[in-house]
Amino acid sequence: MVGAAISLPLPLLFAATPSLGLWWNLPGLTGLVGFVLMPLVEWTWGREARVQPRWGVHGPRLVMLFVLCQAAALLAWLGSQAGHSPMWRVVVLGLACGSVAGGVGIVLAHELGHRRQGLDRALSRALLCMIGWGHYLIEHNRGHHRHAALREDPATARIDESLWAFLPRYWWGIWQGAVALSRVQRTPVNEAWALLAATAALWLGAWAWAGTAGLAFCLAQAAAAQLLVGCVDYMEHWGLQRRTNALGHPERLGPAHVWDCRNALSDLMLFNLPRHAHHHIQPWHGADDLQHTAQSPQMPTGYAGMVLLTLVPPLFRRVMTPRLPPKNP
Repeated sequence: MVGAAISLPLPLLFAATPSLGLWWNLPGLTGLVGFVLMPLVEWTWGREARVQPRWGVHGPRLVMLFVLCQAAALLAWLGSQAGHSPMWRVVVLGLACGSVAGGVGIVLAHELGHRRQGLDRALSRALLCMIGWGHYLIEHNRGHHRHAALREDPATARIDESLWAFLPRYWWGIWQGAVALSRVQRTPVNEAWALLAATAALWLGAWAWAGTAGLAFCLAQAAAAQLLVGCVDYMEHWGLQRRTNALGHPERLGPAHVWDCRNALSDLMLFNLPRHAHHHIQPWHGADDLQHTAQSPQMPTGYAGMVLLTLVPPLFRRVMTPRLPPKNP
């Protein structure tokens, strides 16, 4: 199958752009590829091509290992520089790695975090702890999948919310929900706090190894990654809400409550994440099995272009409001 042949190299190539940018002395390479080239290709070629990408069991693991090892190697390189790298280059390198972690890594963490194998879940948590977002899967798996498209869900953007109004409620709500869900488990240690402690240990280790540069790299990486995942969660359910009956019970989540995205480049780059409605309706299906859902409201372009759109709220509302289902405007 054509999709199977070309699906794995594309996310790997994008994941490698921080290292390639450092090697070629092109510090803006990741930003150029992720925020200029990819939106353009999505809009031209991506929206026309139709393939069924497949990665198998090991494909997501391989790319995730690359993302983790690259971040560790670049941090080790910063330590070897003994403070000789200017701070602006350190921050740009951190932002580049954060763009990879938030663009590809978080998608893999999401995919592997839904699996049952211990290795997959460990890799998922390693990536999330690296970007200060270790608690995300707790709320996502046990909270968001239950409450998506309801007002109480912190990852569902309301129709009157811009991205910038959504983000504070989202970040705090994900943390609050993860802590509460961990408390229900009645384990000796609250999992959300334990994962936060793991992040603190990683960042302190980076500071001990590479000094201020190591800590700045980690913080820049986390900032870029968390902004990207916030943008993605914002656009996946924006303005969509389930009805509730007289007793307060919500209707079952269906295609009308999730934005879908029919874009081949996004499918290839993001392990079929744009087929998001199928994922919510049948969350036990892995990335290889996801299909597009024609009954869902459709995004006008791929995820890279949509991220840019979310950053400009008036333009986002102008483009997206006419695409809402009739009951939502």
